[in-house]
Amino acid sequence: MSLAGKLEAEVEMIKANGEQIFHICSGRKAHHTPKLCPEMVTKVDLHEGDWDTHGSIKVWTYVTEGKVETMKEKVSVDEESRIVKLTALEGHCLELYNTYNLIFHFIPKGETDTVVKITIQYEKKNDDVPPPQKYLDFVVGLIKGLDAQLTKQ
Repeated sequence: MSLAGKLEAEVEMIKANGEQIFHICSGRKAHHTPKLCPEMVTKVDLHEGDWDTHGSIKVWTYVTEGKVETMKEKVSVDEESRIVKLTALEGHCLELYNTYNLIFHFIPKGETDTVVKITIQYEKKNDDVPPPQKYLDFVVGLIKGLDAQLTKQ
């Protein structure tokens, strides 16, 4: 049985400006996330680089399934393709997975709508480790929460 896997989901019909959420996911405005969704993300710290730099490293503190977890990630951004990749360097997810990559692909639909395709690529440490469905559910919920909060503004 293969230890490598991939989970995917799509969040359709973003009501807020898809650019705003792209800038949050790409790191430029990640530090706004705790103000927008404090029940999900309690803190985002800049560890290396700056908020705008490709390759910068950030540490996210978030709550999933009632537990506080952290993830130190390195961001890579393909502006032209509208793809953001977060590679886990440290954190709770790496207790279960040898590798963990979170990928956002922002796909325009019509003049105002955006679909966010979310992919988690991972390699489990052993066969007993479940797929990271809880993290996919968290990220889908976070995108929907950001969408709802940004729509109010």
